[in-house]
Amino acid sequence: MRAAVVEEIGRPPRATEVGAPERGAGEALVAVRAASLNPIEIRIAAGRFARPAQPPYVPGLEGAGAIVESDGHEPGRRVRVEGPLPGFGASGTLAQLVAVPDAALVELPDGVDDATAAALGTVGITAELALERSGLVEGESVLVLGATGAVGQMAVQLARLRGAGRVVAAGRSPQGLDRARELGADVAVELGDATTDDGLRDAANGPIDVVVDVVWGRPAMAALGALATEGRLVNVGEAAGTDVQVALGPLRNKQGSILTLSSGWSPLDVKLRAYRAVLDHVANGRVTVDHERVPLAEIASAWERQARSPGKKLVIDVEPG
Repeated sequence: MRAAVVEEIGRPPRATEVGAPERGAGEALVAVRAASLNPIEIRIAAGRFARPAQPPYVPGLEGAGAIVESDGHEPGRRVRVEGPLPGFGASGTLAQLVAVPDAALVELPDGVDDATAAALGTVGITAELALERSGLVEGESVLVLGATGAVGQMAVQLARLRGAGRVVAAGRSPQGLDRARELGADVAVELGDATTDDGLRDAANGPIDVVVDVVWGRPAMAALGALATEGRLVNVGEAAGTDVQVALGPLRNKQGSILTLSSGWSPLDVKLRAYRAVLDHVANGRVTVDHERVPLAEIASAWERQARSPGKKLVIDVEPG
């Protein structure tokens, strides 16, 4: 079967032929049609993860396709799949066939195609869980740091659906900020070295109740300065770096909170519940996830684009359907 294979740490995968997997007890064999790329996969393959990966291996955390064999699902059913972190003994979803736990499958409605279902996974789960963790109350203001990326744009939409009183989108890409406005942000702020807590507070028309933070670094420090009393910042990423100092005194005086989330380490039942919730929004036209489809033969160039943060989900057509 055709698959993407990481053959050496520090090099992007290439499309090649590999042996087909066999499903074990409690697993399903799925014919993958589409698989999205995620930043953690890039870090693992580049050798920038907590433990070294073991090439050669097939990458890919998630995807969508059709059941071939399963003890718990009817063959032919379309499903979203999620497997264990590849690179450490498990084969991933960037292959024409994958064996994954039956319990991790979500059956897909007819109105959501495979590429959209694959693109939605980690993006939707992360944004949904971040807003849940924030305890957002209807009418509160929300600032999304990193609103020009896929997770940030999903957070903008979900915050609006949850009744946020004002949604502020902040990011570095003017085009991405334009898109965030189209998706429901009330105002957009271009992040830069001069970004201040006063600027963010002005954009929100006052102190900010909730921050969904995809970037950390200096933008997050400015956002903490703009928090309202009992405001909450939920961090899900660190694209802007970690070499910062938190002004703990002012944060403590406001009884503010810094919360963290890694959707990849969340319990499976929590992730599945979040995915189903966002899938329902997509199926009913309430939210969308911007994505671009790329053929498997172009996996190396797509991999390099993902490393540069393309601003949308890249979905690999493993088996075009």
